[in-house]
Amino acid sequence: GTSTFMEALAANGTTNIQTSVTGVTASKRRFIDDRRDQPFDKRLRFSVRQTESAYRYRDIVVRKQDGFTHILLSTKSSENNSLNPEVMKEVQSALNTAAADDSKLVLLSAVGSIFCCGLDFIYFIRRLTDDRKKESTKMAEAIRNFVNTFIQFKKPIIVAVNGPAIGLGASILPLCDVVWANEKAWFQTPYTTFGQSPDGCSSLTFPRIMGLAS
Repeated sequence: GTSTFMEALAANGTTNIQTSVTGVTASKRRFIDDRRDQPFDKRLRFSVRQTESAYRYRDIVVRKQDGFTHILLSTKSSENNSLNPEVMKEVQSALNTAAADDSKLVLLSAVGSIFCCGLDFIYFIRRLTDDRKKESTKMAEAIRNFVNTFIQFKKPIIVAVNGPAIGLGASILPLCDVVWANEKAWFQTPYTTFGQSPDGCSSLTFPRIMGLAS
């Protein structure tokens, strides 16, 4: 079981498949424009989705390995593995299944060269045009439930970060047990730029990890 896990982790961390990094808002694009030299290879997504459990979800791929569960972000309903309520619910469902089965741990990674670009702002902005108060409440509840799933998960969560981790994609990392990052990984939390409060418990975890000054 250990060798299979290490092979999966190594393969994710050293993938040569490159992905185009385009933001879903103009502000986000400024953070990642200098890394747009990574063309997306759809063959990897097609290949990964041929596994026996790939068709259970739309926005993630779940592979049951020997002794662990491998969850890969492979979003179709958002760009650059961004998180909307549908994506978050699927990750929660996969984690809940792994919590109840014989998996000893979970490996979380992503298809392509982008780990996660945080919240899908375009999705949320479109919903706010209907009933602002109602949709804001649903939005907050979806994020809260998503974060709580990581907090309450009792088995180890190993994360392989193979590219940009922005916003919520970065702030959930301290809630996991081990984080591996390859040379193409970078991290950003542009909350002040977006006029957004820190999410994913980062106002608590970041000072504990990096110190108050940072």
